[in-house]
Amino acid sequence: MSGDFGVWLAAIATLAVFSYLWKNNPVFTLAEHLFVALTTGHLIVTAYFNIKEMAITPLIKGSVLWIVPIVLGILLYARFWKNLALYSRMPIAFLVGVGASLSVQGQVDASLVRQVTSTILPLNNINNILVVIGTVTSVTFFFFTVKAAKGPLASIGTIGRWMLMVAFGAAYGNTVMGRMSLIIGRFGFLMRDWLGVIK
Repeated sequence: MSGDFGVWLAAIATLAVFSYLWKNNPVFTLAEHLFVALTTGHLIVTAYFNIKEMAITPLIKGSVLWIVPIVLGILLYARFWKNLALYSRMPIAFLVGVGASLSVQGQVDASLVRQVTSTILPLNNINNILVVIGTVTSVTFFFFTVKAAKGPLASIGTIGRWMLMVAFGAAYGNTVMGRMSLIIGRFGFLMRDWLGVIK
């Protein structure tokens, strides 16, 4: 059995979280509140040092341009006062504009261009053939017109529906396997690092 205080603390916290498997109890509630409190404390300390290092220190060193983001950040809190709430719209508009431009650029490249180019494959092996068939039939499944509901598009759409079901099933199986690996890791920690039952 381990003599390290940190290992004991982690083991007790793990068992407190696992106690929810029996039923909702005060031990689990304590662990839940402790997790939220520690996370909040960590975020507050991180935010303090971010403000200190990225705003106050450069301002003291003479970088006058840092006044603009500092003022915009302070204006975000103007929404808590009714007569100043109008001024909080300026930094929000700036954030939305910058965020939208960055995400549009990234989404067009990642979700459209790269998806199309990764689907244009030479049909020289079974994997490439399945990718092309799966993409074409899945896209065809989403033609919701009267003419598409009958005829050859309906059959292609049915194949696309099956392809989507296989993809969703694989994604769900991957999620389950990920959760299983997490729980195996925690049990491994309890048995190896805490109790020393296994090497």
